[in-house]
Amino acid sequence: MAHRIARASVTIQRELGPLISTHLKDPRLPSMVSVTRVELAPDLSTARVFVSTPGGDEERDLAVEALRSAAGHLAHELASRMKIRRMPRLLFVADDRIALGEDMSAIIDRVMAEDRKLHNRRDTV
Repeated sequence: MAHRIARASVTIQRELGPLISTHLKDPRLPSMVSVTRVELAPDLSTARVFVSTPGGDEERDLAVEALRSAAGHLAHELASRMKIRRMPRLLFVADDRIALGEDMSAIIDRVMAEDRKLHNRRDTV
């Protein structure tokens, strides 16, 4: 069963990207929306679709809103492309892991710069 869920998750993720870019013409959607991961419920009733967009929080929230309003249409299109008995309900969620990663990278850069300053002070004394 776990293999089936994993396979369905990967298929949904792979198929949704092109569907979003070619079938949706919502002005709230940026030119690039990435489906970063899909988490399926064990009973395959719902699929949490995590998406990432360039830009800030406002752009990301607008994109998620647009995707939520198009969820039925996207599920219908997916069902025609997948061999699945019952299409899960698509729940779109903003994936903030990329933003968290950028924040962590900025923190690491700042710590490294402070460390270099300390080493330079020791070398000059």
